[in-house]
Amino acid sequence: MRLLLAQVMLTVLLTATLVLLFDLERNRTVAQLVAARWKPALQQVIEGAPLDVVGASAPGRIYTSPGRPGRAFELASLTPRVAMVREAFADEGVPVGDVVLAPETVSGQSIPVLWLALTSTDGATRWAGFESGAIDPHFRERLVLALLLLSGIAVAASALVARWLARPLEALRARIAADDASGGPLPHASAEVQAIDEAWRALRQSLEQQEGERALLLAGVSHDLRSPLARIHMAAELLPDGKDIAPRRETILRNAQTADRLVGSFLDHVRSGELPLNETVDVAMVARSVAAHRQCTTSELTVEAPASLPVRHVNEVLIERVIGNLLDNAFTHGRPPVRLAVAAVDHRLRIEVEDCGAGIAVEDQQAMLQAFARGDTSRGHPGLGLGLAIVQRVASRLGGCVVFSRSAEDARAIVRVEWPMS
Repeated sequence: MRLLLAQVMLTVLLTATLVLLFDLERNRTVAQLVAARWKPALQQVIEGAPLDVVGASAPGRIYTSPGRPGRAFELASLTPRVAMVREAFADEGVPVGDVVLAPETVSGQSIPVLWLALTSTDGATRWAGFESGAIDPHFRERLVLALLLLSGIAVAASALVARWLARPLEALRARIAADDASGGPLPHASAEVQAIDEAWRALRQSLEQQEGERALLLAGVSHDLRSPLARIHMAAELLPDGKDIAPRRETILRNAQTADRLVGSFLDHVRSGELPLNETVDVAMVARSVAAHRQCTTSELTVEAPASLPVRHVNEVLIERVIGNLLDNAFTHGRPPVRLAVAAVDHRLRIEVEDCGAGIAVEDQQAMLQAFARGDTSRGHPGLGLGLAIVQRVASRLGGCVVFSRSAEDARAIVRVEWPMS
């Protein structure tokens, strides 16, 4: 927009300058022609010749007046054209004391007449007038109209140029927004825009490499930890039943299961960014399946979902993980009853979990969507802070978002995940 305004202002300024220069040169030329044409007749007026004699030799109709015309176009009389007319007649040897433009009625029409104050040989001042295009009484109107017209053309031309210049930037913005580096060089892009595109590609490649290495590290560590955890679990199961051994065995098994769940969270976080989105999944069926797996009563958990809700370009494992993490978050950090709702709203798939807990403070909501972020109320619960981070990562891959809100009566906390079904 700033570039367009600068172009328009510069174009208008240059146009006005050219129009003024052209008008000045045109006026000078016309004044010289008028002076050369009317010189003989005006010299007769100066010499005191009768009007009929002067009219016979004049190139057009001539008027005379003993005094200055009363109805003069004062603004037009002050234009630079008046000085040019006076100079042109002076160059022809016809001294002019004053020049005004005044209307004369001819055949019912008002016609502008150029009046010249001439000093006759007897010293008296005589006014002689004639019709001429040397001075245009509508000069200002015509100039304003010309400027408006040229400004409109300049705005249109500048808009086209600005759009042509901004097209590569818009293409680059769309490419970055879509996170698509598969395209080739930007067409018609300047060297600076191409450099930005190359820098973004290099940064994206570096981030992908770092993300891949991090995912590989998490997957490797998680996989390597599960083997000793399985052996610990098996060894604990094989411990003999005894009065002193049974409580300790249960403690070992509980801790091993907690560690296994934490390792599973690592793997889920890795899978959330790697599993392909190439399946058609009945999200309503998945929601009911995940809810049934929790084995809750209807007073603790209710499910609102249509009979069937197929969604393309998703992954069933990721959908299960999203719904499972939202329910885990509601039961762990909120309070029942919990409501799980799945629906298609305005061509967007919506998964909503509602509980009676306090929810997340507004200032902490975005932070809770980051990996390993935990709120103050979750310090006493086992976990790594990956639940909502996995939900956010899956939603981002699907082109959606995670939204926190409260119910109309502000009594229930709501976490909503939605993405376009197209």
